[in-house]
Amino acid sequence: MPFLSVIMIVRNEEHCLGECLENVAAIANELVIGDTGSVDGTRDIAARYGARVLDTLWQEDFAAARNHVLAAASGDWLLHLDADEVLDPKGATRVRELVDADGRGADAIEVTLANYCDDPYAWRWTPVTPGDPWARGRSGYIKTELLRLFRNRRGFEYREPVHENITQSVIERGGVVRKEPVIIHHYGYRSGGRERSSKSRVYLAILRRKVEAYPNDPKAWHDLAEQLLACGDAPGAEQACRKALVLEPMDLNAATTLANLLLNRGELDAAHELLSRLDEAGIGPPHVLAALGAIACKRGRIEEARRRLEGALAATPDYLVARLYLARALDLLGLEAEAREQLTLASRAAPTLIEFQQRLEAHQLRKASVEHFRQGRTREALETFVTALRLDSEDPLIHNNLGVLLSSLGDATRAKECFERALRLAPGMSEAAENLRSLR
Repeated sequence: MPFLSVIMIVRNEEHCLGECLENVAAIANELVIGDTGSVDGTRDIAARYGARVLDTLWQEDFAAARNHVLAAASGDWLLHLDADEVLDPKGATRVRELVDADGRGADAIEVTLANYCDDPYAWRWTPVTPGDPWARGRSGYIKTELLRLFRNRRGFEYREPVHENITQSVIERGGVVRKEPVIIHHYGYRSGGRERSSKSRVYLAILRRKVEAYPNDPKAWHDLAEQLLACGDAPGAEQACRKALVLEPMDLNAATTLANLLLNRGELDAAHELLSRLDEAGIGPPHVLAALGAIACKRGRIEEARRRLEGALAATPDYLVARLYLARALDLLGLEAEAREQLTLASRAAPTLIEFQQRLEAHQLRKASVEHFRQGRTREALETFVTALRLDSEDPLIHNNLGVLLSSLGDATRAKECFERALRLAPGMSEAAENLRSLR
């Protein structure tokens, strides 16, 4: 029967290592752990589970550390885990079945890493079923496909000093790769504070050296851009993205990151040009379609926005941010009920995300405010409009309706400001433009 080794590198992981090892102890024939300098109880926990712990010299190179452990493993198959990961129980059963069947013709198995976080704007973010115990209070995860189970003694090796992977090596060696429905739950996104900041600085230093060593590698430049963003250096991240795109003009990752940076500072035209180039080249995953839809909405091209956003949702129904953008477009088309349905669907899918709940509540309050105004209850309408704006300050319809109310009260100055804000948020909004003309 084939032998399975679980391989890991660790450093000061006493807070999570036990749970990780608990979930693989029953399927592993051996646990091989490279310790790069722990000063807490990590090694004691590893010993408790019968792991073989190696003193692994830390050379600021994750691939080198992993290859040191790989070389020491005796198994026919190797399963790579990190200490802040937990192999799903069903996945553990499947892994053991695959090893026992010697891979069923495959040399490496691609699995799903579920990186739990509350970041619905991230590419590949997927909501979890509300109350899912694996999410541990988070609303979803970023889905990443990685090779984590592979044959030993085939010349496979890890590459790249950070964000290390074995994929390229497997491909070069002619390894047969197959995807399997195995999930590894990753909780590293939950960490923060001083430890997280320290890791970010280490990663950043490694990535700076990487681009110096490989200045013509677009992936190296994009990896650096992402780490600069994590460290709060947006200008540096933009520069790194632009270098990646000089090397590879159709690099999806670099183009997406740069487009987000441009959108964050309101440069719609530049972001549109960048993303349109991808779309026209046939590189149009849902997040590109959604971004183009959001830009079209901001530019007043509402039907185009609706088409793109509905296309994004047809491809990925769980893309909740696309529902938020679509709700805005439907609102501007006068389809209030349909807009509310999109907001309701998003809120139900991620009930712990405050922004989604606030958008839905603001939408409901906007409708109530209009009804108060029609009934002559001006004070209630005003108070409700103001509350709605606090919840969703980017809703052009709230600004416009508040302007109408203020105009009826004789407050032309503030009414004008409301109509102008509505038009800045939705340049093609004819109702706000007519209200502004009438006021003048």
